Amino acid sequence: MNVRKEPIFNPRRLKEARLIRGLTIRELAEKIGVTKQAISQYELGEHIPKSETMMAIINTLQFPKNFFYKEFKEQYLGNTFFRANATATKKSKEMQLNKSMLAGYIYDYLSQYIDFPDLNLPDTSLYNSDWDNSLIEDLALKVREHWGISDNPIGNIVRLLEKNGIMVFSVDTDSQKVDAFCQHRTGRPFIFLGNDKQSAFRRQFDAGHELGHILMHSDIDDQEVLSREENKLLEKQANYFASALLLPADAFAKTVTSTSLLHFVELKKYWQVSIGAMIYRCKELNLIDESKYTSLQKQMSMKKMRTKEPLDDVYPLQEPIVLKKSILMLLENKVKNELQLIQEISVPQEYIEMLCNLEVGTLNFKESEPTIKLVKK
Repeated sequence: MNVRKEPIFNPRRLKEARLIRGLTIRELAEKIGVTKQAISQYELGEHIPKSETMMAIINTLQFPKNFFYKEFKEQYLGNTFFRANATATKKSKEMQLNKSMLAGYIYDYLSQYIDFPDLNLPDTSLYNSDWDNSLIEDLALKVREHWGISDNPIGNIVRLLEKNGIMVFSVDTDSQKVDAFCQHRTGRPFIFLGNDKQSAFRRQFDAGHELGHILMHSDIDDQEVLSREENKLLEKQANYFASALLLPADAFAKTVTSTSLLHFVELKKYWQVSIGAMIYRCKELNLIDESKYTSLQKQMSMKKMRTKEPLDDVYPLQEPIVLKKSILMLLENKVKNELQLIQEISVPQEYIEMLCNLEVGTLNFKESEPTIKLVKK
């Protein structure tokens, strides 16, 4: 006789859910009517919430009940590189880090049913870790050669990353201070692109920046132990890589036949890179001197182009499609229905839809229509 085992409360899930909702231990305790010490004890696994307390936790955090009892496959999580404003808070970074855990749960689940593209990155083992500009230029050209894109503009970097086996997620960062971030994981890296700033040109650069971290900084286990200067250097290197990848030196230089802002608007259409980034690239490549660079910056400020450039509201945002297609494939082929997906992934519907770039409501459960047959008389 098989005795069904009762699910065991998993304290790690409670902490993850709380941090994703941006609540402190005190705030959660107040919302569900228990002491701060009680929440701490639940998260440490010292006590298990009573059934009424558990219901209050579920209702407050809006996570499926089985999430709190789930033992997900252990995720290897390397350093997380945040493309973030210097004033980004620890709280905002914690929220995003724990959202990335949900992304891992979704990916692991879908991997049981979907063969994702193989990871296809160039070998960087021959490079040393002293990434000067010359070495970064060489790496950017190597990536272009490895991916067969020659010196052509990259029209959709998100599609290019997905095609080459990098998992790309859309994420609401709930912050104007975190644009994107990436992680080294077992099997393949993850890149998270923020939905909060709807600019196709910014997304191009953000994605290139994160790819730079993946290729150049995989040996860094914990960014937190680095000094501020060391972190600034990593960011500078990733920025330089994004610039070199999106604007290959020789090909880009040939297209800069004028340094008027109007010409840079035309170049923006061709290279799919912001005017600000192209002007900075011109300075990097000594196509303009410091004086001309300063003059162009002033012109952009006068025309209020520093915050919103021409064409920013014209081009659609590059959207990840691999995870979206995976979910829709399971639904369309009736491998799973909406309710099964939510229950089995054990992640809130809103986060599955957001991280997989699905339209809101895609996973609303749809009752199957009753079958009616005509009776012959």
